[in-house]
Amino acid sequence: MDQSQRAPIVKMTLIVSAVSIVLSQLTIGNFLFTIPLIALAPRYLNRRQALMPVGIVALLVALIELVRSSGFPSSESRVLGVISLFVPVVLLVGSAVWITLDGYRLLYRYLASCFFAVVASISIVIWFSSASEAILRVDSIMSESFKTLFAQFSGSAAQYDATVNLLYRSMVMILGAVLAPMMMAVMGFAFYVALSFQSRGSEEPFVVRFSRIRLPEYGIWAFLGGWTLVLVLMLAKGGYLPRALTIQCALSISMLYAIQGFAIILFHLVKRNLIHRAGRLGFMVVILMFLVPGLNLLVVFALPLLGVTETWIAYRRTV
Repeated sequence: MDQSQRAPIVKMTLIVSAVSIVLSQLTIGNFLFTIPLIALAPRYLNRRQALMPVGIVALLVALIELVRSSGFPSSESRVLGVISLFVPVVLLVGSAVWITLDGYRLLYRYLASCFFAVVASISIVIWFSSASEAILRVDSIMSESFKTLFAQFSGSAAQYDATVNLLYRSMVMILGAVLAPMMMAVMGFAFYVALSFQSRGSEEPFVVRFSRIRLPEYGIWAFLGGWTLVLVLMLAKGGYLPRALTIQCALSISMLYAIQGFAIILFHLVKRNLIHRAGRLGFMVVILMFLVPGLNLLVVFALPLLGVTETWIAYRRTV
């Protein structure tokens, strides 16, 4: 690579890295900061170059957290550091895998990119369930912070102390049961946006490729087995940890069927030459899932159901 090629690549790397770092420090941007890294990856000459911004951002994110925590001087600060770095690390690893597997089938790339997210989510739930002294102290700190935040909105939290504590515990337990599929959804949205950007002006729009996604038929056994195990543990009143881990796995499989359900909808829009509407549908689905109470439940249940029932009903007929 000569000087004329190196200069624009260095410039693009610095700009992309800077944008991603800024986004990673924002509350909402922390879930979206990998989109520039993925979207501009094809503009590099090879995959090794495309991974450079990912490495730079990963290093800077770690350094920022190290400085912010003053070098993790205590066990509590290390636990807080793991919590703070969990989302960035999962998204960066997933993005690196996605870029590395460029050229492979979409479903294969997505599964490989989400593997670390699922393993990391299960591992952190198991770790926090160990209830070590440091974890219990961090839990107490976060509980008090939650009560303080609640008091700012309600005026006084003292009279609702038991209710606030129950609400906090419920939120923590729910998060422990949905962490893996939540990260899969965040990464899926990032990949969808990035690929939509990359396919602009191409002969075959990204939504056309997406509409062909189909899980293997034997996947239904994993879906049914996962939710059967969840039901058994619920009826047997098993402990929180096995229930949470089983629900994570079952919801992760359901997430894959939700993608298949979404692909079915895109297929029929593409079939009717409504490709532009199909491209915008992904953003609408995300808004419904995360921002619109009530309708989000409809989306969360309807898409996996649509995907699962394609095992028996041929929704995508070409003729």
